[in-house]
Amino acid sequence: MMKPVYDFDLRDARIRTFTVRNLGHLDWFIVGFVFSLAAIGLATLHSASMSGLQAAPRYDLRQAVWLCVGLIAAGAIICTDHRFMLSLAPLMYVGALALLTVVLILGIEARGGQSWLRLGPFRFQPSEVAKIALVYMLAWYFTKAGRRIRKLRFLLLAFAIAAMPCLFVVKQNDLGTALTFLPVVFAMLFVAGCRRRHLFLVALLGAVSLYAAWPHLKEHHRERVLAFIDPAREQPKGKDYRYHQIQSKITVGSGRMKGKGFGQGTQTHLNYLPEYHTDFIFSLLAEEGGFIGAALVVGLFMALLLRALALARTCPEPSGSLVIAGCVTVLAVHAFANIAITIGLMPVIGLPLPFLSYGGSFYLTTMMCVGAVLNAPIRKGYFTG
Repeated sequence: MMKPVYDFDLRDARIRTFTVRNLGHLDWFIVGFVFSLAAIGLATLHSASMSGLQAAPRYDLRQAVWLCVGLIAAGAIICTDHRFMLSLAPLMYVGALALLTVVLILGIEARGGQSWLRLGPFRFQPSEVAKIALVYMLAWYFTKAGRRIRKLRFLLLAFAIAAMPCLFVVKQNDLGTALTFLPVVFAMLFVAGCRRRHLFLVALLGAVSLYAAWPHLKEHHRERVLAFIDPAREQPKGKDYRYHQIQSKITVGSGRMKGKGFGQGTQTHLNYLPEYHTDFIFSLLAEEGGFIGAALVVGLFMALLLRALALARTCPEPSGSLVIAGCVTVLAVHAFANIAITIGLMPVIGLPLPFLSYGGSFYLTTMMCVGAVLNAPIRKGYFTG
């Protein structure tokens, strides 16, 4: 069991060094997995741009721009000492909360939620970058707390840290994103060495809280869950909350073993399935690439996440292991929840698929998570002598 300690001195000037030499000490397995998924994502988005009914936006070209922006952000994180990044955690956290507050005042509405800020020709979603800020903040807090995290009050404070951005996101009517914060806290607490019975107690309290909050959820949130539990249930007049998931399963199944071929998807290109370039892009992949293509992507995600967890064991500081655990959880929750929704194993909650779904803010966060994972095992002096 890991016993995190704040085992470095931030007054050491060497910690603040920004060096491109770090780029020579990357884990090339992770780099390979990331670029493979990114390439598949761009190819799938190129197909999504080939709509058979109307001129579709060039999702692939726009996503390529965000890939370049994400690579720059990941490179900046990699080239900065992990310990210095950790020292910035409170500033990141406060900055994320400030942005989430601004969204509630000046944000624009889209897809049923007020989650975006308008930045010239671009839209930016602060709730996405709040995820990486939360990971660093929790890692900072756990390293400060040390063995005291085994006490219940210190554990509850960790959930209070996560509750702040979570409540802001719920207020933005984005329940799916809000729910992704909770697994991050549990995973990082587990790695930090808290008592298992405390985790079980908090999980039990969380389940009771969700039950109590059920009547207060928005109608469309409740109806999506009820439609998943009982597909035969009568739908509200003029609405069908089962439509997306039914069409998604038809789309996935129509691909069979080898798929219909690149650009040949009918369920997607004829717009039977909405949002096939964002939350349901895995359906498009499965329709055109078949079971083989879908299994390849799942295998790449598994390989990426397992390799990242293996890196956590080699970190010079426990704080690095915590950061990797948090980032891996962010990616894993999105990847497997998105795929589960696509094939009908979870109710629709609106989560994008890392590296594949169209969207700049989420792509930036995904690449920042990759940068943090690659950065954490690198310590100045650890490889330079």
